[in-house]
Amino acid sequence: MADNMLEREIKTEISKSSKQLRCRYHETEEYTIFCKDCKDVMCYKCIGQLHQKHDLCQLQDAEEDIRKEMEVLLLNGKYSEQLTALGDKLSDTQTKLLEDEERLNCEIKTSVKTTKEAINFTEERLLTEIRNTFESYQITLRRQVTNVKDLQKEITNLEVNKLNEYEFSQIINILSEINLCSSKCDKIATQPIPGFKRNMEFSFGNLIETPSAKSDAHVMSLSAFCDISTQTDFLEFNEDSETEWFDAEDFVEDDSIESSSDEVTDKYPTSFQLKQDITLVKKIVSISETDAWILAHGKLLKIVNNSLDDIVYANKVIDFVVLKDACVLILSEENSFIMKLLSDRRQVRFANIGSHSRTPHCFCITADDLLVVYLISYFGKPWYEYKNYIIWMDIDGIVRDKASFSRNTFQKPCNIQILESYICVLYCKGVRSNLHCIELLEKKMDTYNSIKSFSGIYGLDAWDHFQSHGMCVNKADNVIISDFRHHSVYMVDKDLKYKKTLLDAKNGLDKPAAIEILNDHIWIADGNRIFIFNFAYIHDEVVASITL
Repeated sequence: MADNMLEREIKTEISKSSKQLRCRYHETEEYTIFCKDCKDVMCYKCIGQLHQKHDLCQLQDAEEDIRKEMEVLLLNGKYSEQLTALGDKLSDTQTKLLEDEERLNCEIKTSVKTTKEAINFTEERLLTEIRNTFESYQITLRRQVTNVKDLQKEITNLEVNKLNEYEFSQIINILSEINLCSSKCDKIATQPIPGFKRNMEFSFGNLIETPSAKSDAHVMSLSAFCDISTQTDFLEFNEDSETEWFDAEDFVEDDSIESSSDEVTDKYPTSFQLKQDITLVKKIVSISETDAWILAHGKLLKIVNNSLDDIVYANKVIDFVVLKDACVLILSEENSFIMKLLSDRRQVRFANIGSHSRTPHCFCITADDLLVVYLISYFGKPWYEYKNYIIWMDIDGIVRDKASFSRNTFQKPCNIQILESYICVLYCKGVRSNLHCIELLEKKMDTYNSIKSFSGIYGLDAWDHFQSHGMCVNKADNVIISDFRHHSVYMVDKDLKYKKTLLDAKNGLDKPAAIEILNDHIWIADGNRIFIFNFAYIHDEVVASITL
């Protein structure tokens, strides 16, 4: 009796606590219908959406069928398995959500950190460039102030009553100096001053909601934009003009700070400015992505972190090479021997190579650490014969091989490179000439013979039109040469036949001179600027354009 009463109380309690039969798809509707085909309950709104042409009945008429369905499920354990699987799936999803959150946190922090580093690098570079630019302005200004003061002293010493006693040439020179000072002062006063314009943007990235099969992706913007570039009145870029300069920093920020959530990859092309009194860089030897040695106006200088160091490491230099131990070997106009520049900036003798009549002009170092030195001797009064010498020596200064050959005309070797088994030489064609030529020399026995020469491009004979101050060889044994007159950099094959133009005025080049390739980055000296391009990228771009 007591058991029956307890059972009735439990059923009553269950009845009181039972939830209202609301449709799981339509919250305002109640379950009133049972689908015998699906063995599921529904409301009237579900009929037209999910159960058209199914066998349906009133919910109260299906009580027996529903209880049997529950009995089968309980006996077979299907509900338990299904719910356990759902629980495991939710647990896995929760774990994955935590992992995804952590991964996105790391990606965002890495992207922001990389962007901050790029900003800091850009700030340092721009400030260094501005400092060098204004320092050059100040140097020019101080020189002109000194000239004006000297001229004032000279005029003060003149006596009006004794003008007839002064040399006529002296008076002319004074008047000429006054006009020259006036012109220079006007030029200095009106010269364009570098400005700063924020005209490039970058972003940290966007948080993207992964799309499902039936929905489009939604982007939740987390971008933060900032413009960084420098602009001067005399350095502006117009893609429709080949006569105007471009501000290479625009390209730096566009490439170095991508508008995506990926890390910053390629910051090239980039450029930076040297001092204004540097007008021609004869040679570049890059030693890292941001550091290099340069030879300009007979001075050995160094670039550190894309900025010119103030130290002059050697004077009256005609050529130099860098050894693997970072020591620099120097050819000097005043010495008949090679000097070694040590890390403490001391210069010591490395090897004797010249004499009173045998003058060194240029040299290079091979991949297997052999020095190749080009010397010339002059005979006759006047000189009728020019004897050329090429010496091979190791990095201990010991001569391993040498050969000589004669020429009837003087051609000054400016740059020498090793091209397979040949020696590739860039010559200046005379003492007063500004034209150049390139020849391949082949050794037979103890002499060298010219076997090929660069014939030029654009339908112009190189002998009459080619002016170059830079040459290097890439890993594929192609010769890369600068064309000073045509504002271009070319690639020629190992037979010195023109292949393609890599860069020209559209890329900002005006008077390209010394060039160097290191780790797929090509350094190009152009006046008092240094450009650095991604050589692999521009090579692929040129090949793609030719293919198209």
